[in-house]
Amino acid sequence: MKKVLLLIFSCCSLMSFGQTTYEKGMQKAMQEWQGGNSQGALAILERIADANPEDWIPAYYQVFIAITHGFQNPQDEAVEEKVMNNRFVIGRWLAQGGEEWYVLQGMNETLDLMTDPMNKGMKQSGVIIKAYEKALELNPANPRALYSLASFYLHSSKFMKVDTTYCMGLLNKAIAQFDQQKSEVPFYPKWGKEWALKTQASFANQQETPNK
Repeated sequence: MKKVLLLIFSCCSLMSFGQTTYEKGMQKAMQEWQGGNSQGALAILERIADANPEDWIPAYYQVFIAITHGFQNPQDEAVEEKVMNNRFVIGRWLAQGGEEWYVLQGMNETLDLMTDPMNKGMKQSGVIIKAYEKALELNPANPRALYSLASFYLHSSKFMKVDTTYCMGLLNKAIAQFDQQKSEVPFYPKWGKEWALKTQASFANQQETPNK
């Protein structure tokens, strides 16, 4: 997780000269997050979002931080409320933020699944897959969508039949696309490569085992 935060921070950091209030605020939020102060980062992002109601980026990071923080302890009683709050924000921005928000939707529904896997697994799996597939429909080369779909399938392979060869292909494509992604939008999401590489390493040996 720390490597991911460092990567996001380095991608989002800007030179102080000529920075706008928005840029300084976003950079400060990333610094707080990198330092482990998620609540401080969320408070800053909330102020930025209120001051820039037409900009989806601050709201995106609010939801992203809430989700990743929830992943650390999905059994916490507060997580289900966070999931509901995230759904509201995601619903507002799906049309404007497009593919990146569908990835967040899939992640948020995964967090909901993790709160009660035994009872929510069957229902939530379809919702999660649909969200990632919608992101890929909007942009087949989105590395976060490719990674997230592949990762969900691979981690679900213990519970349902999965074509792991196909999923590893998606994962490899995602890793290649992370190096190709470009955007002129300040603080546009760039996260995911470290997670993808970790998932690739984890499942590569499992894929090879049956052939030995």
